[in-house]
Amino acid sequence: MNIKLVVTDMDGTFLNKYSDFDREGFKELKNNLDAKNIRFVFCTGKQCERVENIVGDLSHDTFIIGDSATRIKYNGELLYTATIQNELGLRIINTIKDKDNSQTIIACTEEVAYVLESISEEERKFVHGSYQNVDYIKDFEEIKCDFLKITVHDAKGNCMKTAEEINYFENEVYIVASEDYWIDITDLGVNKGTTINRIQSILNIDPAETIAFGDGLNDIDLFKSAKYKVAMDNAYPELKKEANLIAINHNDSGVIKTLNLLLSF
Repeated sequence: MNIKLVVTDMDGTFLNKYSDFDREGFKELKNNLDAKNIRFVFCTGKQCERVENIVGDLSHDTFIIGDSATRIKYNGELLYTATIQNELGLRIINTIKDKDNSQTIIACTEEVAYVLESISEEERKFVHGSYQNVDYIKDFEEIKCDFLKITVHDAKGNCMKTAEEINYFENEVYIVASEDYWIDITDLGVNKGTTINRIQSILNIDPAETIAFGDGLNDIDLFKSAKYKVAMDNAYPELKKEANLIAINHNDSGVIKTLNLLLSF
């Protein structure tokens, strides 16, 4: 395998059920990757700053594709940002609220993730699990800037249905239900695969030299940017069909162990 770029999703893939990972194992892996000039990318719905907080010093010299592929950050510097115009974003938010006001909407801008102050303490835990910079507001109409993305968390697990009900926006934005409990809405044509293509262009690395790890339905787009496609054992069946390798469970450091095996570390 001639690998020059490693890309991994985080939740359900790199991170275990406690949103943690084998830090010593990853540090050793990163040293081995660096020695072979192989670049490493986190590609996630989490806010870039949240990734930096979780990974700590190990985020150094690591590309972070955060906020559902709307931003690329490297060593604290933003390399790319994609936004949804404010008017369109508010229209989408109001449509979702009209369909089911019990869902938690997370309206992400370049500075902060906004949520309504009326959400429950339980939902606040979900929000802070993925977002470092959070503000609570009374009404989304208070937001005057453009949006990076709009995310929906539905504790009832109806996100597939909601995504279908708002698909008439598909000519204006990209909509994906990554699983039953989450929807991400980004600028038209912006997804994990297209943003990985941007990094490949920056680094002059080909998809044939790329390996990608994932578990969710939004990782189908990620797999389009890589020759080597690794689905976790806990992945959705639809993603496993697109994979050419199945890795051990995310709770057993599947990404780290698979890379050590494939790259003979």
